[in-house]
Amino acid sequence: MLSDNEHIEGLFPEAAQNWDLNRLYVDLQAASGKEIKPFEKACLRGLLCRYRPGQLAFKLAWTSGALRVELNKGLYRSIEAISEQPINTLRWEKVPEWLEAKGYKTQRQNLHKPITNSSITSQASLVDWGEAPNIQTFYGRTGDLAKLEQWLVRDRCHLLAICGMGGIGKTALTVKLVENIQSQFDCLIWRSLRGAQPTAQLITDLLQFLNHSQQTGSSVSDLLEILRQKRCLIVLDDFEATLQDGELVGAYRQGCELYADLLQRVGSERHQSSLILIGREQPKEISMNQGEDQPIRYYKVNGLQRQGAFDLLRARGFKGSENGLDALIQQYRGNPSALRIVAGTIQELFNGNVSEFLKQTALALGDVLRTLLYEQFERLSKLEKDVLYWLAIKHRPVSLATLRSEMNLQATGSELIDALESLRWRSLIEKVSEQGEVMFLLEPVVLKYVSRQFVEEVNKEIMAITMQQNLKSINLLQSHILVEDRAPDSIRAMQIRLVLKPIKDKLSKVISQNNIELETLRELLASHQQTKPAEGTGYTEVNLALVGLWW
Repeated sequence: MLSDNEHIEGLFPEAAQNWDLNRLYVDLQAASGKEIKPFEKACLRGLLCRYRPGQLAFKLAWTSGALRVELNKGLYRSIEAISEQPINTLRWEKVPEWLEAKGYKTQRQNLHKPITNSSITSQASLVDWGEAPNIQTFYGRTGDLAKLEQWLVRDRCHLLAICGMGGIGKTALTVKLVENIQSQFDCLIWRSLRGAQPTAQLITDLLQFLNHSQQTGSSVSDLLEILRQKRCLIVLDDFEATLQDGELVGAYRQGCELYADLLQRVGSERHQSSLILIGREQPKEISMNQGEDQPIRYYKVNGLQRQGAFDLLRARGFKGSENGLDALIQQYRGNPSALRIVAGTIQELFNGNVSEFLKQTALALGDVLRTLLYEQFERLSKLEKDVLYWLAIKHRPVSLATLRSEMNLQATGSELIDALESLRWRSLIEKVSEQGEVMFLLEPVVLKYVSRQFVEEVNKEIMAITMQQNLKSINLLQSHILVEDRAPDSIRAMQIRLVLKPIKDKLSKVISQNNIELETLRELLASHQQTKPAEGTGYTEVNLALVGLWW
């Protein structure tokens, strides 16, 4: 088990690949006159990789407010000092820009030592693996590899998107794929877009490498000319970082808009090269044009098949004959990150007894998986989050018609369809067919996370209502039902246990700790509700009655 300091020091190691961290630490310390703390170093590395302060707080297990206070007192002021900027003018997104202007960004070496595989005898003549991880162990996915190799080598696919939810194994699969086929290409270059690198900057970087450091321009047309002359394999990981947060899939961040042009032209024009995108979200340029008969393909990475999952669990101390292994794999849908996490829990807390674990605990999410899901959830639009909350409450496949009738939508029906499609492109919902009708649902890992988020957000509303003694903070309690009247008994029981009970328990604790008179609070809330338009109440009254704040 890592100590807190070891955990903090291990965060955001990718920053060291592009920044002179040692010089930065020394200069920041000199500017402040104090030793720079481990958490400040971690925050600096995260900001250089363009993580938001809220994401940093989550990784550090701090509250967002507390972290912002500490950064404003220390690190931000030191960065302003060494960047020669006015005091109290720093915004988190300015950190990379200001420090690059002062020369703290290192020049990338064009030729990196490639990741090798002893079974490969012929390698690409020009190779730069960039930020690609060194995959030591790999399980299953022989069918996935065979299909992807066919698309790139035999079909000579121009543009391939490999997508899936966080932790599902997209990058590991792509590393193995590239190791297998790199001898078929003249050049190989791998880049991570975690820092939302502007399009022009990326293209300049690619051209300098592919053209042996001879400057040839910085436009998409210049890159296409090289892709015609040579058979190049370009891999862009973390592609979702170029897309805008808080909106449906498809909108690009400022400075990244030209990625749309890059994808369209690489996918449609004549050349002899291939571009692979890896991400949690499918860009619309892929979804609108991909097909088995097209040079543009899309591949969704799902969990490991049974044999691959068994091999992974054996590597973590299981014999493969334990009772409950099949149920465990099915419960986590073969998600390799989830299985690695839960395997450690079973070995440490249940002495390797899988059946006992399945009996005594609900679906477990480790810190790594929660972080990945948090990052993806924070990118969603409000409507997408509302849809996910409804699917989590339902706990079963739901049709479009049911969602539309039960959601208090100010959005149009077409906007709901767009939100569902966007969630599918983000690999967050699954689509099934029941009796000829299309239904939507969440896989267990996402369901667990979204259910927890929903309860936490409702608890915040309950806390605000109780302390303010009015309904000004009402939101999810108005738009989402906590327990369905007409749901099957088993579903109602689950909603009561997983949603209603935790909320009521939290409310009881708040009322007790603050000596609140429940009857008086009910009267105040009732009088406040009477002043609001009836059509705006939604599920407010029934939810307040369920938690005990209404008669």
